Amino acid sequence: MLKEKWLIIDSHIHYIPKKAVSKAGISGGFDYTAPLRGEMVTSYGRAQDIEGMIQIMEDSGVDLAVLNQTAWSPQGIEMCKIMNDSYAEVGQKYPGKFILCGHVPLQQGQDVINEIDRCINALGIKGMALVSSMPDVSLDSPQMWTVYEKINDLDVPIVVHPTVRVPIWGGGKKYGMCWSVAREYDIAKATVEVMYGVLKDFPNLKFLMPHYGGGMPGQIGRLRAQYNPDNRNWGTAGEIKFSIKTPRELDEMGLSQAFDELFDKLYFDMAGAGGGWIPAIKAAINTIRTDRICFGTDYPYDIHTPEDIRTFITNIKTLDIPEHDKRLILGENIKRLFNI
Repeated sequence: MLKEKWLIIDSHIHYIPKKAVSKAGISGGFDYTAPLRGEMVTSYGRAQDIEGMIQIMEDSGVDLAVLNQTAWSPQGIEMCKIMNDSYAEVGQKYPGKFILCGHVPLQQGQDVINEIDRCINALGIKGMALVSSMPDVSLDSPQMWTVYEKINDLDVPIVVHPTVRVPIWGGGKKYGMCWSVAREYDIAKATVEVMYGVLKDFPNLKFLMPHYGGGMPGQIGRLRAQYNPDNRNWGTAGEIKFSIKTPRELDEMGLSQAFDELFDKLYFDMAGAGGGWIPAIKAAINTIRTDRICFGTDYPYDIHTPEDIRTFITNIKTLDIPEHDKRLILGENIKRLFNI
C-alpha cells in the first residue's frame, strides 16, 4: 500500500509587492524604506520575488504557503489596498500555491470595514492579517471591536504578525534587543490581550499567533499560575485568590481547565524561534496542543534556503509523537483553520 503523501503548508511567509515598495514611506515615526536599503536588503529583495519564492517552495517540498506582509499595514489603508490588490493578482496568477491574507491597519472606520469585506468577498482572500500593536493601539483596544465584529461575521481567521517599528518597548538596538526579546515581548503581550481582552467578547474568533506566541512555551506556566478570570472568588481564601497558584491549587480551584479552554482557542506558528531549532519545537509540543501548532519558516527572514526548510520539516517528522500529530503540525492544522 502506498503511504499517504504528507501535506506541507508553511504558515508564515512574506511577500512584498513591488507596487507597495514604490509607495512605502515614513509612518508613525518609522521609515519603512530603511530596511530596503539597510542590512536586510537581501531578505527584502527575496520577499519581492514571488517566482523565486515558488521555486524555494518546490525545492523544499512545501505545497502551500500563507502569505502576509502585515508589518507594513500601519502605513495606512491606502497601502493596505495596494497590498491586497497585489495579493489577489498573485492568487490569480499562481492558483493553488498560496493562502492569501488581507491587510488593514489597527484602526476603526467604515473604510477599514469595507476593505475587510472587499478582501474576503471580492478578492478571494482567505483570512485577515493584523499587526501585534501600534504605538497607540493594542489588539484589545475598544476601537478594534468593529473590526472583530466584521471578521467574526465573515468567519475567517486572523493572522497576527509582530510590529517592525524601532525602537519598541525597551532596549532599542542595544544588543539587537529590538529584533529579539523586545519584539517577542510585543507578541506575548498581544497573545495575552487576545486571550483575556478579545476572546471574552468574540469567543469564536480564530487567531494564529506568530513565533509560538512570543515564546509561550516558556511563559504559559506563569500565566497559568496567575490566572484569575474576572477576579472571581472561586471559593478560595483571599490569600490564594490573588497569589501565584501551584498546579495543585489550580486544579482544586477548577482553574486549570478554565485556562486551558481559553488558551487552546489560539493557534501558534513555529516561525521566529531559531529556524526550526529542535529544543524550541520540543518545548512547544510539551506545552501547546499539537492541533494548534503550525509549521512556519518566516521566509525569507528566518530561513531562506531549501536545505534549512527541508531540515525543519525532517525535524518535525522525526519527533517522538504520533504521525497523526506530525501531519497536523505540518499542514492539516492550517488546512482546517483556513477551511481549504
